[in-house]
Amino acid sequence: MSSPRTDDNRFIKALGLWDVVFMNVVAVVGMRWIARGARTGPASVPLWILAWIAFFVPLALAIAALARRYPDQGGMYVWVRRAFGQGHGFICGWCLWVNNLFYFPSVLLFAAANFAAMGGPAWAPLGASRWYSIVFVLAGIWIAAGISIIGLKLGKWLQNAGTLGVWIPAGLLIACGVVALVRFGSATPFTPSSMVPEGPLLDSIGLWSAMCFAFSGFEISSLVGQEVRDPERTIPRAVFIAGGVTTLVYIAGSASVLFAVPASSLKELSGITDAVQLVAQRVGLSGFAVLTGGLLTLNGLAATATWTAGAARVPFAVGVDAAMPRAFAKLHPVYRTPHVALIVQSLASTAIFLASVFFTVAGRSTSIQEAYDILVNLTILVYFVPYLYLFAAQVRLLPDTPRWAPILGFAATAISLALTFIPPPGSNALSYELNLIVQAAIVLGIGFGFYAWSRGAVSKEFKSS
Repeated sequence: MSSPRTDDNRFIKALGLWDVVFMNVVAVVGMRWIARGARTGPASVPLWILAWIAFFVPLALAIAALARRYPDQGGMYVWVRRAFGQGHGFICGWCLWVNNLFYFPSVLLFAAANFAAMGGPAWAPLGASRWYSIVFVLAGIWIAAGISIIGLKLGKWLQNAGTLGVWIPAGLLIACGVVALVRFGSATPFTPSSMVPEGPLLDSIGLWSAMCFAFSGFEISSLVGQEVRDPERTIPRAVFIAGGVTTLVYIAGSASVLFAVPASSLKELSGITDAVQLVAQRVGLSGFAVLTGGLLTLNGLAATATWTAGAARVPFAVGVDAAMPRAFAKLHPVYRTPHVALIVQSLASTAIFLASVFFTVAGRSTSIQEAYDILVNLTILVYFVPYLYLFAAQVRLLPDTPRWAPILGFAATAISLALTFIPPPGSNALSYELNLIVQAAIVLGIGFGFYAWSRGAVSKEFKSS
């Protein structure tokens, strides 16, 4: 039984069309996925296209259709609850929320590496420092929490500025790729045979699952549906505009990296800045690497703040429905934001990040790159459960829509989820698997405990009334 939404639960409608477009671009486009995808070499281009067809297109159609019909605060959680009931809605909402606890530190690790890459070889020891990465990530988590508590009236300016961390680095990267191709020839040969994935098949497919994940996140605008002006029209339009930008950036960016840098020498965490720096040095220019690294850092901070604000709306909606402690449904008396949910999720993300860095097996320390891989794949593992629900809810709630899209999206999601259990090349397989299984089990177990406790509390309240 849902609790009535009183005046205390009203949000401020602060977001127009281009605010929502910028929110989607900042939240979805990750320059780090360009470097990760480019690890497959020229085969990254057809793999990006396959991910776009199999995952993004069905996802965009589902979100646009459901947001138009049900523009409620809470997005996917609300849709799944309508389709399958409170219990399944809670599982979806919990996974949709807690995946961000892994996402925040992973995107901030990418930002930290690019900040260090601004200094070139002189700053290389800083970029490799565990304590530098830890301080940077923890500072980013709590700065994002503070901005999100103040609210979207302020936070939207950071996310709008954060789009510069997409447009300018992407433009510089593509321009450097063109310059490298014209003046020096491609550092990576593009031939029909090179466009076919080589090496272990599971490694290539595993990277493809990350490419599908790179297109995820367009539901963020539906999470704040009650803070969007004219959400029935604004959200679908914003999803398709931002989706076109995302697709262009990923495909053109991957090709440009490979024009500039051989795939074998590509660093995942700082590869974008490295590619721009290499081409700029070869043509006698300076400063572009500093600009690129700085903007990618800004983009990482903006993405963290955007998702910190958006993710907290899920436990707010679940708390209003009394499926979690009612404290999550409280809004700040001045800023009208779910401050309790924001503080709790930042504390949890801090604990998860520290566990990923310091949890060891057989006395071997976890490197920053290994911690990053663990966090990325934990995000995919937990995040893709709600997408399974999303495509199933589309079929249940909108039976007149074509079935091919949700079936294709469901299949791509299920494959990507299964592939997260493949350890990245060169990683400590035992540490990777234990981190993945143990951390996922803990956060899911806590969720089920919250749900059981909250439902029990509501039942007692009902009986005593």
